[in-house]
Amino acid sequence: MNDDQADEQEVLLSIYEDDTNFKQIKDTVYCYKFISEENELKSIMIQITWPIKYPESENAVVDLNSFFNSHIKPHEKVKILSKIRSQYDDWSGMAMTFNIINYVTDNLEEIRALVKNENVVTREEKEAIALEKKEKEKLASTKGMTKGQKRRFYDKYGNIDADDKPRGWDWVDVIKHLSKTGTGN
Repeated sequence: MNDDQADEQEVLLSIYEDDTNFKQIKDTVYCYKFISEENELKSIMIQITWPIKYPESENAVVDLNSFFNSHIKPHEKVKILSKIRSQYDDWSGMAMTFNIINYVTDNLEEIRALVKNENVVTREEKEAIALEKKEKEKLASTKGMTKGQKRRFYDKYGNIDADDKPRGWDWVDVIKHLSKTGTGN
């Protein structure tokens, strides 16, 4: 880490010391979360990495490939990164981490507008789908069981469907049946 990087690190840590959205991953890697209160699918996290020759001859590398951004499609990530990188000419040769975070903060609504989230399933919908799938698997598990497995299953879970009849509901009383038919002498 060179002197310019050490100075920038010191400044960043003093500016963002109380900000829970800012996180230093390594000496040269920083993350900032832009959390949307009304829609979690509009939240974004940028990761800024400093190359070895930063800031003199190389620009910081901005990345959106964290798990936090899994709801953003690749083509949308490219648009967001190109919007951020369009400002690099103004910042080249100087400390740009604060400028990048500040630029995204100032243009957050425009950047969030690039994220469409058209086919994204919400967490509640995923949980409902998973629960429904488990119930279907539970019902399907009764097919192909041995008698002992079925007995243990019904002892544990009871009748699954309300339409199920109790065991033996249609059995014929053999003695009663034979008395009605008479003897064959």
